[in-house]
Order: sequence, then C-alpha cells, then structure tokens
Amino acid sequence: MEQVIYGITLIVYGIFIIRFILSWVCGDFDADFDGDLDISDVVSFKGLTHFLMGSFSWLSARCYISHSIVWYDYIIAIILGIFFATILFYVYKLTFKLECKPTIYSGKDLIGKSAKIYATKGKEKDFYRSIITVNNGIGTIEYDAKSESYHSVGDMVVISGYDGAYYIIN
Repeated sequence: MEQVIYGITLIVYGIFIIRFILSWVCGDFDADFDGDLDISDVVSFKGLTHFLMGSFSWLSARCYISHSIVWYDYIIAIILGIFFATILFYVYKLTFKLECKPTIYSGKDLIGKSAKIYATKGKEKDFYRSIITVNNGIGTIEYDAKSESYHSVGDMVVISGYDGAYYIIN
C-alpha cells in the first residue's frame, strides 16, 4: 500500500513540476479565463492536481512516519486536498486583481491632454482642420481636430474641447 501512495505522490508532484516549468516557458495552458472566476475554474486538471497534492502529501507523510494509515487519515487527506484546491482558487482570485486593463479615453475625457499634429487638412470656413495623434491609454490613436490658428506637422498642442466630431486644439 505504501508503494502505491508514494507512486501516486511522485506522479502528482511530477505533473505539478512539469506544468510549473511549462508555465514559465510556454505560458499557462490551463487557464482560459475571461476575468471572472467561478468554481468550474478550480474543478479542472490543475484543481485536481492540487487536490491530489494535498491529499497524497498527508498520506505519504503518515506512511513514512508510522508505516500505517488509519481511517481518519483519509478524512484528513480529503480536508487537506480541499484546502489546497481552495488556496488555488484564492491565488487565481488575487492574480486577477493584478491584471492591467488600460483605460481607453475618448470624447471629453481627452480634454487637457497633449497631442501632436500628424497631418494638416487645410482651412474649412473659419477653422484649420488637422489630424492629431494622442496617447489614448492603449497606444497612439489619430483623431480629427480643428483650430482657429494654423499648426504645422509635428507641433505639440493641447486639446481644449470636443464638439462631437472634432477635437478643438489651441
């Protein structure tokens, strides 16, 4: 019986170590989350691995120390397995708090931001039209802009307003 418990323990920990190393090299191939976490994310191969690690670690330790397993050792093993799977759940939950989602600015949120003139489109009625580039939280994005004064390509400007179709620059 001891040899079976030791064998299962070695296999489970071997799987854990291989998955751990692969997560460094290839990324995590078991986590396909959308950002929210539920019980089905823990009841997976990774959750089963952690459950078995907790359970068979206890059973292996008991076999090594006393060379026998009593009925209550199985109950303790199941409780430890559930504890390990629960810890996995909370580790996932904490890592989702570290996820960085950029804020995408648009409309009036860009008022006061600096921009660079990317191209000029000429004069239209009382305004000079141009294309500006703004760092928008996810990268540099181009927007249509208008101004009462002429700006050359490459000039740095500040967005002072937004009228629904154009950004107003100084």
